Amino acid sequence: MEQKNCTKCGQQFEVTGEDLKFYEKISPVFNGQNYLVPAPTLCSDCRWQRRLSFRNERNFYKRKCDLCQKDLISIYSPDKPYKIYCPECYWSDKWNPMDYGQDFDFSRPFSEQFNELFTKTPQLSLIRIQCENCDYVHDASDLKNCYLVFDGDGSRDCMYGQTFAQLSDCTDFFQLFSSELCYECTNCIKLYNCRFCFSSQNCSDSSFLRDCIGCQNCFGCVNLVQQKYHIFNKQVSIEEYENFIRNFNNGSYSALIKMKEKVYDFWKTLPVKYMHGIKNEEVSGDFIYSSKNAQKCYDCISLQDCKYCQDVNGGAKDSQDFNIWGLETELVYECSCIGTGAQRLISGYYVGFRASEILYSTFCMKNVMSLFGCASLHHKKYCILNKQYTQEEYEAIVPKIIEHMKKTGEWGEFFSASISAFGYNETEANDYFPLTKEPALKKGFNWSDYNSPAPVVERVVTKEFMLQLPDNIKEIPDEIINWAFTCQKSGKLFRIVKKELDYYRKNNLPLPRLHPDERHKERIALRNPRILYDRNCMKCGAEIKTTYSPDRPEIIYCEVCYLKEVY
Repeated sequence: MEQKNCTKCGQQFEVTGEDLKFYEKISPVFNGQNYLVPAPTLCSDCRWQRRLSFRNERNFYKRKCDLCQKDLISIYSPDKPYKIYCPECYWSDKWNPMDYGQDFDFSRPFSEQFNELFTKTPQLSLIRIQCENCDYVHDASDLKNCYLVFDGDGSRDCMYGQTFAQLSDCTDFFQLFSSELCYECTNCIKLYNCRFCFSSQNCSDSSFLRDCIGCQNCFGCVNLVQQKYHIFNKQVSIEEYENFIRNFNNGSYSALIKMKEKVYDFWKTLPVKYMHGIKNEEVSGDFIYSSKNAQKCYDCISLQDCKYCQDVNGGAKDSQDFNIWGLETELVYECSCIGTGAQRLISGYYVGFRASEILYSTFCMKNVMSLFGCASLHHKKYCILNKQYTQEEYEAIVPKIIEHMKKTGEWGEFFSASISAFGYNETEANDYFPLTKEPALKKGFNWSDYNSPAPVVERVVTKEFMLQLPDNIKEIPDEIINWAFTCQKSGKLFRIVKKELDYYRKNNLPLPRLHPDERHKERIALRNPRILYDRNCMKCGAEIKTTYSPDRPEIIYCEVCYLKEVY
């Protein structure tokens, strides 16, 4: 085991013998020689932060397609220097990414040359596949009638959510799957007509559940399994339950805020399992399911022999420092958004669909192999910086580039944060590692000062006037869809669209007072930070690794004690 100091944050981190074996396994081989990937210079958190700094998931801008000149919605703001194409132009035969190819210059750093290539090669405005009536969605497929949702597929009539699949008529959610008629639910699966639920599954007609399974008509409950008609974990009659729900006026904003405080205080009085997850063997992290030998991983499903992975689902194997997607992937290192059969990748971003032997490339999809430093290529192999080579030429030049990158300190590291297409404040990195402008710039990240034009509306509702809005949704006037509201926390303007107002009225839900981004932050805040602590079970004393820090008020049990408590 080797102890190293992170060159970014200064914290000490370890590189184990197993890590070194993995770096050797992932290292490319050319002409019988293994070009070893070195141990990382950054700790795992700083490596993850760097990858997230390339991912703008939620910020949209209006601009024009640089090919057809039509108006479009894009994740790239108009002040950025990139060529941005609408999906129709990007996937057409009207342009060829090989036209932007360039020779490798051994007198300059790789990242500098790759940034030049990426800047001049057209990029896709938004990632949408087979979506209908979904102008404001990104990183999504097979959606219909959705608005401001991100990173999902197979869903209908949803608004304001992220990371999801197979939903219908759901609003304000995060990590929600196979559910219908749900509002403000986080890390849940198979819910029906539920509100404000967290880490629960197979529940229906319920509100404010935490860690519940198979419950119906329950309110404010924790750790219940296969129960009906409970209020704050107490059995009540059907009549008592119906009267309680009737008296709780959840169309009132003030009543909802008071109830949230009461529920969250109650939640803290009952034990929680040290981590969320089932069907695991030798795992550490949180929200891990059906995985084996997955260490320090979060929000992952079906991993095997993986480490430092986040939001990876669908059968990833033998991979490290990898976040997002992961369907049937193997031997992936320092990558983001990799999936569907991709294997043997180092430092890739949005690469997939049976891609193999890809090094330092972005947005290369559909039958690609043996690429180095390429952008937006499809159905290609043996290319360097988007220039075509023979197999013999490729296998002769790439080793020289690797040796060059070893001298510049770039080999084995993810792309430099300085060449991200986005400001740190536009990316998911700011969700998990919040920074203001000066500290972000000092750490080598970019920053965006671009402000979108104010919406053209009849009226801008100030923070002060927000406090004077009718408390109950029944008293909210129709004309609010023509107003812009000032978020009480961030000061950002946001609007309420007609479909959204209709949803609140139909479900007797109060009008939100916060910008959608702030509501998203509140859902993230329900989950623990992705940091592991060594603690002891508060019942039997067994040693555990948990995301609950020692100063937290919750009662933390190991899995054995928790299951005895619940079942």
